[in-house]
Amino acid sequence: MDSNSFEKINRFLVLFTAFTTVLACIMGLFLSMEGDATNLMTLHKWIGVAISFFIYGLVFIKKERVFKTVLYIGFIGVIFAGHYGAGLTHGTNFITEPLKKVKVVEITQETPIFLGFVKPILDAKCVGCHNPEKQKGELDMTSFNTMVSGGKHGALWTAGSTEESALLRRVHLPLEHKEHMPPEGKKQLTKEEIRLLSLWIKNGANENISLVQLPENDTLGLEVSKHLERKTQKKTLAYNFDFARKKDVDALKNPYRTVIQKSPSSPAIEVVIHGKQTYAPELLTDLSKIKKQIVSLNLSFLPIDKGSMEFIGTMTNLEELILNFTDLKTEDLESLKTCSNLRTLSLSGTQVDSNISDIIKVLPKLSRAFIWNTTINEEEIKVLKTTFPEIYFETGFQDSENKLTLTPPRLLSKSTVISKDDYIVLGHKMPEVEIRYTTDGTEPNDSSLLYKNPIKIDLKSKLPIKTIALKKNWLPSPVKTYKFFDKGYLPEKFELVYQGIQSEFIGEAGIILTDNNIGNSNDIRSSAYWATFNKQKPLNATAYFEESSPKIKEIVFSYGINYWQKKEPLESLEVWAGYHKDSLKLIKQVKRTYRKINKEKEGSYRSVVVKIPKAEYRFYKIIAIPFKKEKLYVDQLFFY
Repeated sequence: MDSNSFEKINRFLVLFTAFTTVLACIMGLFLSMEGDATNLMTLHKWIGVAISFFIYGLVFIKKERVFKTVLYIGFIGVIFAGHYGAGLTHGTNFITEPLKKVKVVEITQETPIFLGFVKPILDAKCVGCHNPEKQKGELDMTSFNTMVSGGKHGALWTAGSTEESALLRRVHLPLEHKEHMPPEGKKQLTKEEIRLLSLWIKNGANENISLVQLPENDTLGLEVSKHLERKTQKKTLAYNFDFARKKDVDALKNPYRTVIQKSPSSPAIEVVIHGKQTYAPELLTDLSKIKKQIVSLNLSFLPIDKGSMEFIGTMTNLEELILNFTDLKTEDLESLKTCSNLRTLSLSGTQVDSNISDIIKVLPKLSRAFIWNTTINEEEIKVLKTTFPEIYFETGFQDSENKLTLTPPRLLSKSTVISKDDYIVLGHKMPEVEIRYTTDGTEPNDSSLLYKNPIKIDLKSKLPIKTIALKKNWLPSPVKTYKFFDKGYLPEKFELVYQGIQSEFIGEAGIILTDNNIGNSNDIRSSAYWATFNKQKPLNATAYFEESSPKIKEIVFSYGINYWQKKEPLESLEVWAGYHKDSLKLIKQVKRTYRKINKEKEGSYRSVVVKIPKAEYRFYKIIAIPFKKEKLYVDQLFFY
């Protein structure tokens, strides 16, 4: 290549670099207008401006010595601008932090939960955009005090309430929602992290409380224990045994036995055997080909005997053994003394007694034992805790003053919108729980109706089912109320002018209006069960019935009030009807007053009942118009 060609290429590269540098600088200036001005932002911005001038100046410099000097200065400027830019997006010291020697702080049961578990999550996922140099939304999340102070949009959380905490509300919004945090493209929180944050806030968002200060079997304590155990186990992830043959693992899989390799890079295997009625000892002993690789074994609720335990004793690499609610006694567990790698032993609901200490003392790596609902009494538990202080015992509540509260009964039926022939099915996660209920609106207690079989209710009464869970040695659950709605007549199809405001709901209004889900979310905006409309795009839905249309006597229109709304959103509701689509007439109009509402007294769920004159119509058009400044969150349409 001759010197003339080289000069032309150099010239082109300088011109191209100058153009792209100036363009990047202009785009950066526009972007800086969207955020809050900080010292870091100012440094990054003006260094960028200076670089653009230096690079653009290279186009006109002819002297080689001056050219090189300006080029080197520009290069140094790029390093500093990149460093400050990384600080804006990833937090200060992002580039230099890996070069520093960081003192690793050991996390124990005495470490405050905020410091050891909550703050690391927020540091990793939030501080990059919420720090002293880049306070997006005027929010600094680098310390507990700055978090409590909140930002431009108010408090970050409300201690004791997950529903009212802005942090959790934004985390649960759809990823594409403009208010979702962290923003799309950033590293998102995992389900485990969200659960831990939720439980910590629900517990009171206390900066200083630690695991050892929490009551036995506390939900937050159980979750923190899992995280602590995971941190501990990360230190010993390597295994000194080989992978099992894939054909051996695959041959052992069946509907009653789950055999899973922990990860493609790990030879460790986890096994769960299901089904008390279908259990046979061979489901366990057939594992002999892979017993060296099994690190986790779950045999809960199975008829395990001493012979089965002797086979388990040959699993020398076993780390977790779950024997909950089996009929095992302490003497049946002697063979576990050979399982020197056992870290977790779960014996809840078994017949073991205080002599279990003879087995525990020869298990050098045991760090967690579940012994609630066993024959071990409160005094014996204290002795175990004193004898083995390094082991965390999950014991439940033993005395009458501190019993564990049951969770409420669950509705196992698919929906609260039912027809007169449907049955209500109730259940509970815990076995041997007694469910009591009422259908007359009164509060249930231990003398109320006992749930044994699915319930059929009188929809005309419009009274809810009130339920409570009871179990010996447990506190009764809170009363759970289930209100049921008559499904009514379903139209053949819906025709809508607008499906809703696309950025405010997930799904289609045509489905949402008849999806049999009533008020199914605390945050309406992030729910798939609500459709949103405004003054410019109101709800305009036409329902089609078949030729042999039913005699509709009333239409019930349901809508919700979002958490930030303070005034009545619905201005008017119009019902048009007719036998032909093109000749509908207005048969009813309901107008509302634009007024302040008290959601504590009035609730966040509304319905408008429109009586229909005695006539047979095939088409019904419902037009719901919100007030000018409000959004209308529509839920369901019923035809009776």
